[in-house]
Amino acid sequence: MRIHSTVHMSGEQMTKAKFEIGENEKHTIIVNASALLKYIRIEVDGEKVVNEANFQPLPKKFQLDVGSSEKHHLEISAGPFSPIKLFVDGKEAQKT
Repeated sequence: MRIHSTVHMSGEQMTKAKFEIGENEKHTIIVNASALLKYIRIEVDGEKVVNEANFQPLPKKFQLDVGSSEKHHLEISAGPFSPIKLFVDGKEAQKT
């Protein structure tokens, strides 16, 4: 399985990560966590699948399944003051 990721932190206390997963069936996962606006958003292939308020400093965990012919189970940990972590089929995606 191929995973490509980029992580961006800005001065406005927002963390954004983009992950590309899959070999034959590619998917793009984008995670935004904002301390200032107090939200966590997750998009899969451009479709918003999570849009939650987050008033806690601790990270929240989310589980998603993606793919049809090439299925993957995703576990995402995100919080306003925590690094974003993605696990694909139980293995942590490495940040580049």
